[in-house]
Amino acid sequence: MRGMKTEFVVGVFVIIVLAVLTFMTFKITDIPWLKKKGGYVVNIYFKNIAGLDEKTKVRVAGVDAGTIEKIELSDERAMLRIRIRPGVKLYSDANASIRAAGLLGDKYLHISPGRTGPLLKDGDVITNIRELVDIDDLINNISGTSVRLNKLLTEFTDDEVTDSLRESVFNLRDITRELKSAINENNTKFQSVLGKVDSLVARLDDLVRINSAPLSNTISNFNDFTAALKTDGPGLLKSLNKASGDLKALIEENRPAMNSIMNKTEAAMGSIQNLTARVERGEGTIGKIFKDEELYTSLTNAVSGAGKTLSAIERFRTFIQFQGDYLMEEGEGKGYFYVTLQPRKDKYYILGVVADPAGRVEVTETTTNGTTRREETRNTDIEFTAQFAKRFEDLSLRIGITESAFGAGADYFLLSDKLKLSVDAWDFGSDEYKAESPHVRVAADYFLFKHLFLSTGYDNMFNKRRSFFLGGGIRFEDEDFKYIFGSVPRVPGM
Repeated sequence: MRGMKTEFVVGVFVIIVLAVLTFMTFKITDIPWLKKKGGYVVNIYFKNIAGLDEKTKVRVAGVDAGTIEKIELSDERAMLRIRIRPGVKLYSDANASIRAAGLLGDKYLHISPGRTGPLLKDGDVITNIRELVDIDDLINNISGTSVRLNKLLTEFTDDEVTDSLRESVFNLRDITRELKSAINENNTKFQSVLGKVDSLVARLDDLVRINSAPLSNTISNFNDFTAALKTDGPGLLKSLNKASGDLKALIEENRPAMNSIMNKTEAAMGSIQNLTARVERGEGTIGKIFKDEELYTSLTNAVSGAGKTLSAIERFRTFIQFQGDYLMEEGEGKGYFYVTLQPRKDKYYILGVVADPAGRVEVTETTTNGTTRREETRNTDIEFTAQFAKRFEDLSLRIGITESAFGAGADYFLLSDKLKLSVDAWDFGSDEYKAESPHVRVAADYFLFKHLFLSTGYDNMFNKRRSFFLGGGIRFEDEDFKYIFGSVPRVPGM
């Protein structure tokens, strides 16, 4: 019973192996009756198919796209009937060529599908083909070329021809050497000449472009003048003769007056020369200034000091700023008034008054029957700011009094100073109402226009009374006030 079971297992295994071998055999041999035909058929005509056979693979971009179904002879050309697989699209400008899989590999038919419509249908012909070069024709062409080359070399074996050819080669070598030397020697000059010519052409182009309208007007006026001269020539000459006669008479009539003017001019020139001589000798106030080195140095220093003073006054700028913020979580408003004095571009002073709703804390201690009672009272006071600021390119550092307490801050400017990012810290003694840490405020100011800006940020971020805020303000310079007040009309009688 055990032997029969073993034989049964062996038989099943043999049957499975035979089935696998049969499937692989049919798969490799590509038996047509096992395959279902599909796709569509196109025809191609070649003068020489160079060993292609039926059932040869057809490839598009290196991928199997069909097979050669039949090869026939039609009018001394090989007609290939090709079955293309479904899903492979060929266009009317498709082209076909015969290629080899390797140096010694089998041939296959390569088709480039093309791009220009319409699509090829069943029975259409691919007309764009690339014929395969025949090895025999190539060998015959090479043989003919070698024969003609041998004949040409035989003709050149003559001594006279050889000497002439050698002399021509030597002459050509000498010419190229001399030409190279001339180019190297004159390269700098040649480049300079080209640069000057280029500059001259550019200037002439600019001159013509700028003066095209005046030049056109001048030519037009000259044409009008020549036309008038042709038509009114005698009259024009007569008028010129009369004008020249009148001018001559005028000069003769005023000759005494002109002589008097010339005499007075000579006398004035003599006076100027005498004055110049006195200055050179050091006579008079101006002469002493020029001759006395100490006086001249003092005067120069005074003028230089006055110039520096005026320059400093011109550089001094004053800004006035009004700002209001609304503390969202506190539901209160905070007002600012600042005056900025800027003697130099990188140094300025900030003076300000702030109305702070948080205010300061007053601590009152009352002792009753041995018990001490502590009371804290918030006072809303006006606070003051006085800071010194130093700017380093886009970064500005500030230090001084901030809202009546020692503080410091920094500003970073972006977008050509239209956007300012700021951080301030003060009240390090925690004197504000319900304050346990220093007062830190971060803000961003953006100028919508020259004088109007918006402000937002986070205030008192390390204490319980922290809050987002949103606000804005206006900022004017002293020059703006001069313009505003200078533009206000005056009241009559004032």
